[in-house]
Amino acid sequence: MDDRPGYASACVLSFERPAFLRECISTLLEHADAPLELIVHDDGSHDVGVHTLLHDWVRDGVLSTLITNPPGHNQGQGTALNRMFGMATGDPILKLDQDLVFKPGWLRRVNELLESNRTAASWNPWSQESPAEPWLGLLALMSYEHEPVDYRKTVIARFDGWSSHSHILGSAFAMSREAWEHFGPFGEHSEAFAEDYEMQRLVSRSREWVCGLADEDLVSNQGFGIGPSTVVVAEGQVQPIKKEPVIHG
Repeated sequence: MDDRPGYASACVLSFERPAFLRECISTLLEHADAPLELIVHDDGSHDVGVHTLLHDWVRDGVLSTLITNPPGHNQGQGTALNRMFGMATGDPILKLDQDLVFKPGWLRRVNELLESNRTAASWNPWSQESPAEPWLGLLALMSYEHEPVDYRKTVIARFDGWSSHSHILGSAFAMSREAWEHFGPFGEHSEAFAEDYEMQRLVSRSREWVCGLADEDLVSNQGFGIGPSTVVVAEGQVQPIKKEPVIHG
């Protein structure tokens, strides 16, 4: 019997840049086309616009969980991701940056790819006797047209709707709860993307799981390379607001 909850957990990293955050959450909910709970972690923003948005979303019941650090107390993406993933109740769990724009049906497509892979995958993907799909550890939802990743050089194998790669960039990716429990938690580094790279190394070295990339971009990134990077400033008091999951869709 399948006891998965029937909805995904979208975990959004927030830091300054309220205009990006507003469009991210707006398109995420409008174009999901599948049930989800929404979790946001704001990592010490100073911008009053960010705090206003988050307050309004809590008041209006948009968020299942909000976690905030006091202004200036940025503890890094790895810490934020571990907190959000630890509080997530859905399956799959998604890591999402705040500067993403989501395309219609993006979550439905993520669910389809993961479910298809769950059904078709083999636990011995690299055996010469078994050409079946490997288990997806990470499914990236977009590719970049520029560095830092040249996807043409990282592709390992192509499957129906996705391809496995030796490397993906982690602005937006999904993990089944099974994969998260197998590979988590994230390394709590101080630099942006360091925790993503470490998770990818764990997945690729396992030989039972791979990093995958959807054939079509399900989200786009409007702010890559813009704004402050994630740097640990100081330890701060975590202020979580937790309710029963608010399931959209």
